Amino acid sequence: MFGVLARGMHREDIMIEIKVNSVAKRTRNIVFSKLEDELLAVDGEAGNCYSLNETAGRIWELIDEPVPISEICAQLCSKYTVDWNTCERDVIELLQGLCAAGLVQCSDGK
Repeated sequence: MFGVLARGMHREDIMIEIKVNSVAKRTRNIVFSKLEDELLAVDGEAGNCYSLNETAGRIWELIDEPVPISEICAQLCSKYTVDWNTCERDVIELLQGLCAAGLVQCSDGK
C-alpha cells in the first residue's frame, strides 16, 4: 500500500513492537515538501533524505498529534480501497521504520 516509505535511512533496522492499540506521534518536526504525489524531506542533522508516498504522507499528517493506530487505519480504510488487515500491517510497518529513524514515537495505548 505504501511502496517505498523512507529512503536514505542509514540506521540499522530496529524491530519495534507496535500494535493496533498503540498510539503514534511525531518526535521531530521535519519539514516535508510536496513534489507531485510524494512528500520529500532532508534531515541535515541526521544526514538522511526521506520520501513518503501519498498514503504514507497522509499518515505523517495524522500523527501531528498523538493518535491510536486503530484511528489511522479507520481513516485510511474509509479513504482508500484497502481491507483492515492489510492496512494495519502496512501502517505498522511504516511506523516501525519511522520509529527506527527517530521521527516517530509509538507507545502502548493503555
